[in-house]
This record gives sequence, C-alpha cells and structure tokens, in this order.
Amino acid sequence: MKKTFLLLIGLWWITDNGLVEAQGLARLYVGVPTVTMSWFPVHVAVKKGFFKEQGIAMDPVVILPRVAVNALAAGDIPYITPVGTIISAAARGLPIRLIMVLATSTHVLVTKPEITAPSQLRGRTVVINQPGDTTNQILNTLLKKYGIDAKDIKILPIPGGNANRSMALRLGQADAVLITIPYDLVMEKEGFRSLVYFKDIMDLPATGIATHDERIRKRPQEVTGVLTAILKGVMYTKSHKDEMLPLIKEFVGLESLDMARKAYDTYMTIWPDTGMGSEEGLRMVMNLAGIAATVPVEKMVNWSPLREASAALKHAR
Repeated sequence: MKKTFLLLIGLWWITDNGLVEAQGLARLYVGVPTVTMSWFPVHVAVKKGFFKEQGIAMDPVVILPRVAVNALAAGDIPYITPVGTIISAAARGLPIRLIMVLATSTHVLVTKPEITAPSQLRGRTVVINQPGDTTNQILNTLLKKYGIDAKDIKILPIPGGNANRSMALRLGQADAVLITIPYDLVMEKEGFRSLVYFKDIMDLPATGIATHDERIRKRPQEVTGVLTAILKGVMYTKSHKDEMLPLIKEFVGLESLDMARKAYDTYMTIWPDTGMGSEEGLRMVMNLAGIAATVPVEKMVNWSPLREASAALKHAR
C-alpha cells in the first residue's frame, strides 16, 4: 500500500521537499478524488500560507475514494476528503472520523430551456449516473420536495462524468440531467437552464476532512492546526472575492473571469463558515450509504478538534 500510495503522490503532486525541510515544516498530504471547487478553500489556505503558520506543508494529492479510505485506515495518508466514503467506512468499524465539513452538495438539475419549474418534469426523461447511487437518491429527494411521483418521470442512467451524462441532453435524448457545479456554467453557455441547486434543498455534506482516531489522540496539535488553517482559508475565500476570481479560473480551468465570478457566487453558500455538519445532512449521507438509522452519528464524526480550532481563531482575533 505505501509504495503504491507514494507512487500516486509522485505522479499527481510534485513538491520541493528540500525547501520544506529548510523551513522546518511537517509534510502532510490530504487525499482528494479530483480537482474540484468543493475543496478550493484548502488550496487558498496553501497559497496564503495559512498551513505554514501552523508549521505544516500541506499537499493535496488526487487519489480514488476507495483507495484513499484504505490508505487512511492503514496510516499511509493522514487526511482525506470524500464524505460518503468516510461515513461508510467509519460505520463499518474502521478507526477513522469525519472532523470537518468543507462543502455541501454541488449537484444541480439542468434542464432544457423551456422547462421553467420542477412541476414540468412530469412525463420527462431525467439523466442520472446509475440506479441507487447518490444522483438517484438526490433526484428522489428533489421529486419529493416538489410533490412529484417518481413514477411520473423516466430515469435514464448514463454512467460517467458530467460531460458524459449531459450529452443526452445535448442530443435531445433527455429533458434534464443531474450534474455538479461548475459544469452547469458550461451548460448555461449552451442555452440550457440550471433549474434547481440541491444545496438550496438540503445541507448535504459532500466534502470534508477525515483522519485516523489515533492521529487525533497522538497528534492533537497537528490536527487542530490543519483545521485552523482550513477555517482561515474558508474565511479568506469568502471575504476576498476579487482576489479569488483569477485563482478560481486557473484552479478549475474556466474560460473567463466572468464564469469564475458566477462560480464564486454559487459556491459561496456551499462552504460552511463553522465547518460543522448538520444532523439532518449527516443522516442523509448515512441514508445514501445504506447505513441503518439506529447507528449513532457520533460513531462517524468527532467535532472536538474543530471546536478547538474555532476557539483558537476567536482568541487570536
């Protein structure tokens, strides 16, 4: 596992180890599934030196969720971000805990331009990723919210990324599709409509920070330092819009600053100020993962380091 993981690090994220050693910083890694705006405040915290203030050199590394959770449990990586995978693994008994929520769901229902209200989905075809997955569950939640019987729509499963699923809409084979932001900006540019953002329906944690139970016990100062840096990244991101736009454009590869501005305005509400997940949102994640409602949330989360980080920030002001 360790050799494989180190190879992944070498391929995906190249850093200057000599510089880190000279500055006396602790090299840490956080596993992310892909480059996405959901963990953009971590990128900002790196760029602005907030991790360095805590004596940390933090490097995001792209790693598949199922690989990431095993690497975390084995001690091969200290932090990972995919909430659904984290919750599922913790419920199975792995000694890992969600310690912060970075972002809520980024799913959005994009439709043909003539569809102007959710009620008009009746009798229409909606594209999801695959039956029973997160996109299917989110669609069911949206339908329930707007009083639409699932039998009144046709579900078209198309596995793959945003571009793959959206092709059915472009080709006229479907009327709506569930994708994630900021790909909605691409679809809007082509004339489609971003009808419903799931973040406006439910506070569903999608991206977070998790670590090993042993790390919380043995390295509490480090864990608190990581969360302190990220909280500062969130605050700085939300309070420095003009500075963030070129960073966003570069980070996710958007075409223009105008698109970056639209993305920023949308994302502002998905980054929780406190980093704390709601009971309702966490229960929804558990439901999506097929975890029994009798399982206590406390088995999968530990907010103590986050509370300490928040207290430290308040004291520093």
